[in-house]
Amino acid sequence: IVKLNGVDISKYLSNNTKISWYDVSKNSGRDVTNADGTMVLNVINTKWRIDLATRPLTEDEIVDFFAEIIKAPTLSVDFLNPFTKQWQTISCYRGDRSVQPMLSYNTPDGLKELYNSVSQAIIEL
Repeated sequence: IVKLNGVDISKYLSNNTKISWYDVSKNSGRDVTNADGTMVLNVINTKWRIDLATRPLTEDEIVDFFAEIIKAPTLSVDFLNPFTKQWQTISCYRGDRSVQPMLSYNTPDGLKELYNSVSQAIIEL
């Protein structure tokens, strides 16, 4: 389950959604070795990245999925931490996103589009 600004978007997500936990290093990943060749890692923080991946969506579902994401460059994200099985809330910025049309289909209201999986990166501030 993932909530953006308190809105549950889980109904749109597929099992390809990924939750990553990574270390931020003082030397931006270019840590140094000391005189005896031992690597010195200067971790200054740990951050979260959630790569949201959806199931195929209709045009209307895409608008609904992005409704909270496009309101502001930052958002509050609630998710189930897979390492602790506890709810966690983080402040994030929106990263890269992609949408690709898959096929068109006719409805009584006219031609509609169905989209392949939408991807959206959410990265902790």
